[in-house]
Parts: sequence; structure tokens; C-alpha cells
Amino acid sequence: MNINEFIRERKEEWERLETITRKLRSGSLQELSRKDLWDLGRLYSAAVSDLSVLRSSELALDPDSEMIAYLNNQVAIIHGMVYRKPRFTWSSLKEFFSYDFPKTFRANAAYVGTAAAVFILAGLAGLIMGLNEPAFIDLLVPEKILTSVEEGKVWFRDVYTVAPMASSTLMTHNISVTFLMFAAGITFGVGTVYLLGLNGLLVGTVAALCTNHSLALEFWSFLLPHGSLELMAVFIAGGAGLIVGHALIDPGPYRRVEIVSLRSKQAVKLVIGCIPILVIAGLVEAFFSPSPLPAALKIIFSAVFFAALLSFLVFSGTRDGNSARTRTQDGDLF
Repeated sequence: MNINEFIRERKEEWERLETITRKLRSGSLQELSRKDLWDLGRLYSAAVSDLSVLRSSELALDPDSEMIAYLNNQVAIIHGMVYRKPRFTWSSLKEFFSYDFPKTFRANAAYVGTAAAVFILAGLAGLIMGLNEPAFIDLLVPEKILTSVEEGKVWFRDVYTVAPMASSTLMTHNISVTFLMFAAGITFGVGTVYLLGLNGLLVGTVAALCTNHSLALEFWSFLLPHGSLELMAVFIAGGAGLIVGHALIDPGPYRRVEIVSLRSKQAVKLVIGCIPILVIAGLVEAFFSPSPLPAALKIIFSAVFFAALLSFLVFSGTRDGNSARTRTQDGDLF
């Protein structure tokens, strides 16, 4: 076919593609009709093929060919718009925490449950061994806590007197531990299981120490208010690490690098979602948990905190058509 005939035959579709491109550049997908969206994929693929034809024709001999430059510009614009990283918006951030995070949690509840089981079993083991073999406690519990409890005092009262400074320290520490638990999944999940078990064992052993010295109520009334949030974040981060570890161990019919990349995106969503939970837990741990309020009141509040968080994770994330359109327009945040 003569190149001029080829251009005449294809020109109408190129102009149609240009019209759709102008709508895209306006910044709102709502201006595109269903037919526009359908034509976009078809015309873009055809334009890429047409551009290849033009570049292999005699037009390519002219470095200033307007036709090649025109079609190349259309293809480049659409490619940049379709494959660009979605821009950050506050609505996309809200959408992530209100929809993506709880949805991802539910989709990976088995991993989170496994992480919780590892922690709880290790905690029970630490509690039982600590109650039956007091010498075991000396192997795990830090000297400062051990000395304080043996003197009949709890070690966390001082936190309340420096609550503003302590809260930021606790937030930073908890977030770093959470990311470490997730990152440990790269060891085929072994590192994540180890960290879950170690932390669970330590909590159980400290609980046994306090029980042996008649400080069990003080210990649980301190741990539960922030622990109802913090431990859930630990379980979620542990589940994220197990997701990565499972993908490495059993990639299924996929290439290992592909499935790890895909599953890691889910895991990262879980870890990012833990950040506000840990921020709130840090505030509770500094200002509320060590406060002189009655133990019964603190335990009741811990149940409320846990029920609220669990309800959010289990039931949040449903949305109507307007929300769905917002999500389509803004794109995924992560």
C-alpha cells in the first residue's frame, strides 16, 4: 500500500484518538464515555502499530517528519497518562485506610491468625514455664523489670510522669519493630516466626513474674489498654511477613520473583495500615495505661478499644457507587 493511502485510511482513527486524549488531559475520567474507554485501548494499540509502520517507511528518512512526530506525540501522551503513578491526594489516603487496608486484612486473615497463634502459644508457654520454674524468668526478663517487681513495684509508673516524651519514643519503637517483623519474612518466614515467638514468650514470662509477686492485676491493667491495639498491629505485621515467606516457599505455578512481588504489595498495605494503630497505641501506652485510674476501668476501656478496632477491620471497606468512582478517578495510593 502507498504510504499516503495508508495515512488517509488511518487518519480518522488518529483524530478520534486525539479527541480522547484531550479529554484525558483535562484530568477527569468522568468526561470519558463508555465508548471512549473502549476505543482508547483499541486505538492506542493500533496507533503504536501504525507508528511502527511510519517509522519503517520513507517518511522516516525525514528527521522532521510532521506525521511521525504527530503520531509519536499521541502515543507518548497516552502512555504517560495510563502508566503514570497516581498522584497523592488526601482522598486517596482516606480511601486506603477506610477501604484498602481492611479489605486486605480480611483477604489475608489466615496469615494474621497464624501470626496471632504463634504469639499466643509462645506467650502461654512463657507463662506456664515462668509459674512452674521461676529460674526460667531470669533468662528472659530484663534486669530493670526483674529488680523492680521483686521489690514489689511495677516498672512503668515513671512513664506517666514523662508521657509526652515517652509517647513519641514508644511510637517510633513500635513502628520500627513492626517493619522489622514484616521484613523478616524475606528469610522464608523463619525470622517473622522467631520474632513473634520471642515477643510472645517475653510477655508471658513477664506476666508470670508479676503473678508470682502478686502484681498480676497491675500488669494486665497496664498491658491491655495499649496492648489491645499494639498486639493487633503486631499480628498484622507478622501476617505480612508470613505472606512474603509463603510466597518464597511455595510460588505455585508462578515464577518466584513474580509472586513475591505481587504478594509483597499486599503485605506492604498491611504494614502501612498498622502505622495509625501504633500511633494511637503509643499515646494510650504513655498517657492512659500507666495512669492511676482504677484497674477495672482500664480493662473495660481495653475491651472497647479492641472491639472497635476489630469491628473496623472486619466490617469497614464497603462503599457505594460514588466512592467507587472516586477510587477509579484517584487510583490506588500504594
